Amino acid sequence: MKKISKLMVNCSLLFLTPFAANAAGTYYNGTYQPTQQRYNTTGYYPSANQQQNSYNNYYSQYQQPQYQQVQQQPSTQQRNFSETQQGFYLDGGISRETAMWQFEMKDAGSILSYNNISWNVFDVNGGYKFDMGNTPTQIDVGIKIGSQAAESTMVDDDITNGGYFITQWVDSGTGDIIGDQIGHALSIGTTSGGSMFGFNIGFGLTDFFKWGNAKITPSIGYRNFGYKLETKQNYGLSVDTSSCFIIPDTGEIQCDSAIVIHYADGTDQVLWRDDMTDPLEIVGTDPESVDIGGTYYYQQPGVSHSYEVTWSGPYAALDIRYDINQYNSVDGRIELGLPSYTATGNQPYRSDWQHPKSIEDSAGIGSAMHFGLAGNWNTALTDTVMLSVGLTYDYYSISGANAKTYLSEDYYMGIYDALLTAWETGGFTEADMLDPTTGDPTALNIKALESSCPGWVCSADGEIESFYKSMGIRVGLSAKF
Repeated sequence: MKKISKLMVNCSLLFLTPFAANAAGTYYNGTYQPTQQRYNTTGYYPSANQQQNSYNNYYSQYQQPQYQQVQQQPSTQQRNFSETQQGFYLDGGISRETAMWQFEMKDAGSILSYNNISWNVFDVNGGYKFDMGNTPTQIDVGIKIGSQAAESTMVDDDITNGGYFITQWVDSGTGDIIGDQIGHALSIGTTSGGSMFGFNIGFGLTDFFKWGNAKITPSIGYRNFGYKLETKQNYGLSVDTSSCFIIPDTGEIQCDSAIVIHYADGTDQVLWRDDMTDPLEIVGTDPESVDIGGTYYYQQPGVSHSYEVTWSGPYAALDIRYDINQYNSVDGRIELGLPSYTATGNQPYRSDWQHPKSIEDSAGIGSAMHFGLAGNWNTALTDTVMLSVGLTYDYYSISGANAKTYLSEDYYMGIYDALLTAWETGGFTEADMLDPTTGDPTALNIKALESSCPGWVCSADGEIESFYKSMGIRVGLSAKF
């Protein structure tokens, strides 16, 4: 029995030996190594230390980048300004704007314009984003303050638009109309020290429309924009014309200044071009004086024109933001408004107008139009602060605003009282002075003016066309809280 058992053990060893060697893979691939080297530190089987080093190298090469990426992810999300976040936001900037303001009087034949106005502007806009129900919503407010940066030019042009009516000359003997006396004037001055102030409040639906990386926020609101401009060192030339004619070959129009000869017997003679080329015919007795009407040159060293203008009313806007990446974006704004218009002017050198309010042009909400554009490139400086560089454009216009001129009662009635005193000294009455045929033309004109302008305020509906346009370069900073 022992012999059989010993034989079976020997057979088992012989049977298992080749399979164990083949499993080691050392017989058929030419890389046979002695058995003692399998446990050597440089042998085919690495030692425990080598296995640990290999594992560490593998972990550092494969696992470490994944760990670093996981650590960076929260910072990237914080600096991604494209994501809509609830809370407060604030944006402020400075800009340099170049602007022009002009208004035109239809019947009065006058155009006044302030050209190349330079503004230094500071603006601050802030708001709060929140969820109203399930809809992201925002409320924003802003202010805009500006000061005139340099002198610009004002042109008061009463020539190119036709001029303004002075009076009508009538032959006292026949009653025939001789002609109209028309005033033409051109003055050029400088403006400086102007100021600007505006504010707005709006309500919008944050990122309400999305188109790829572009997000659109519609909003409605109310905007008030105003500025004050003054003219100093004004130089001008005024010419009252009595007759004009057209040169046939060129179509050129030439006008003569209004020259009136006053005679001792009360006769007035208006000279026309034909009278100046032919021997003058004397129509009265004893010529006393020659009147050239309003033809003169003038200088106004102080403030000759001052205007305060306000455009104020509702608007609708679209804000569009396109995310380039988590650090950079571009945005734009399109705004359409229907504001009111008010321009209050003071011309202190005009003794025939009231002060400080000489004129007032106005139109109600919805009568004017505002078109605004803005575009910015934005880049993140920190997790909460962004730098922006952009352009702005605004265009305001009104057609058919009403005009009021506030006349000085003291000025006109002072002239009237002086004329009445002269007539009464000569033995005449006020009725004689106001006789339509033989009375005093100046007194008659003053009474007609008082009747047509109740309270010494002359009104003209639909008289004014006006526009204001500006373009600027802006640099700003924005932050989220």
